[in-house]
Amino acid sequence: MKESAASKHSLLIERLCETFGALYQGNVIDKNWLCERFDITERTAYRDLARLSHLLEEVSAGRYKLSQHLLPNLHVGHLAEFATFTGVSQLFPHSDGRSLRKRMKSADNLTIRGASSRENRLLSDLMDNLDRAISALKTVTFSYRGKSRVVQPYRLINHYGLWYLAGVEAGRLKAFELARIANFNPSGAHFCADDTVLNELNTTSGIHFGAHIDATLWVSAHAAQYVTRRPLFPGQRIVQTHPDGSLTLATTHNDKNTLFRWLRYWLPDIRILEPASLKEDFAHDFVSRTAKANEMNLDEIICES
Repeated sequence: MKESAASKHSLLIERLCETFGALYQGNVIDKNWLCERFDITERTAYRDLARLSHLLEEVSAGRYKLSQHLLPNLHVGHLAEFATFTGVSQLFPHSDGRSLRKRMKSADNLTIRGASSRENRLLSDLMDNLDRAISALKTVTFSYRGKSRVVQPYRLINHYGLWYLAGVEAGRLKAFELARIANFNPSGAHFCADDTVLNELNTTSGIHFGAHIDATLWVSAHAAQYVTRRPLFPGQRIVQTHPDGSLTLATTHNDKNTLFRWLRYWLPDIRILEPASLKEDFAHDFVSRTAKANEMNLDEIICES
């Protein structure tokens, strides 16, 4: 009997230690979590929660986290939150904090080549001021490309390593590169956030705002493997897969010039099917650029001769 009691006591200590460890990492627990994790009854789970009650804060009905004053300044839960916030959580098979920390320990075995960034330490004060202005819904003024601007700031966006302010100037949503902002003044008037602007920010990929351009594309069988491996176009969806492996693809853009750059890169494997007007615009753009390139080459030949 004594051995049985000692064994139960040991299991209880191990269970409570593991539970506290999970709480310390920022996890939220409830009776179901305890039952599934340790294969115990609901009654035992309630007893364990009662034993830890002086350490817990209730998040919602029956769900608990470690009291705020007991949490470390940075735990693996925060690491997972940061990975999601920065958009890199999908780089690895598992994005929970413990798995990410495990990957970090083997950093010498990994190489990640993503979008590079300029040195952003000089933007620290500007970002802090913009962050406060966005939270307070206060208009800001600054110089940008030689003009004085009055802008309602809505969001800071990192696009391919560069920071931009998304804000409304004269009723139009625009993106301003932070490195080009000068003479910044945060002491502006208050404004009311526009739900239409917020919706556009939440649904737009990138930094080009305005009317959406819907396009239908043909993708060759060769390019299809790259398009299906990861999305190459904003909001892309496969409309039809053809017997030869080619695809009909639908996408939505806010800036046709960005779409044209991608299409020039992928010619002849990707081309526009619809709308006809966009197809014509791309043809004119391509011919114009080809003519300019030929003129430049001719000038070089003349100069060399």
